[in-house]
Amino acid sequence: MAGEQTDYRLLRAHELVNALWNDAELGSKIREKAKAKFPDITLPEEGMVPVTKPLTDKIAVLEETIAQLKSENEDQKKARADAEMKRGLEEALDKARRNYNLTDEGFDKMVARMKETGNLTDADAAAAWVAQQTPPPKAPGPVWGAQALDLFGSKNEDEKWKTLHRDPVKYMDDELSEFVRDPDKYVRETLGA
Repeated sequence: MAGEQTDYRLLRAHELVNALWNDAELGSKIREKAKAKFPDITLPEEGMVPVTKPLTDKIAVLEETIAQLKSENEDQKKARADAEMKRGLEEALDKARRNYNLTDEGFDKMVARMKETGNLTDADAAAAWVAQQTPPPKAPGPVWGAQALDLFGSKNEDEKWKTLHRDPVKYMDDELSEFVRDPDKYVRETLGA
């Protein structure tokens, strides 16, 4: 009976060791410890090493390549997003500049305002602020009436004007004669072309 109990206990210990040996989580650690304690034993995976080594090496290379491609893909996505954001900002700045008729100085003030407020997305608001801060230019002199109109040659004497007022037919004959002599010169001088 004592022999039966020993066999039963050995059987149970053997089942426990097999279960732990083949366990998905603990099995590899137990096999490592067993190899460290008894270096002369051959583990099941050691018999497969010559067959699996080239495959595991290729898998490692493939995993490294996949990781590298993912990294490059992320870099490309980031670069594309940055370029798109930059293009959008440039378009918004140009549109605001055109809408508010900003000069180069006004444009610089608009960009400075955007940086100052930290609002880099609303170029219209910054352009409106610059336009509101810029006083309108003063109009030169009175804006109504003629300032130095020489109507009919009254201010500066001109023989042609005198002829026109005294003898319109002679004026017409003189002008036509001048035109016939050199039409291009007449057009250039008369029309300023």
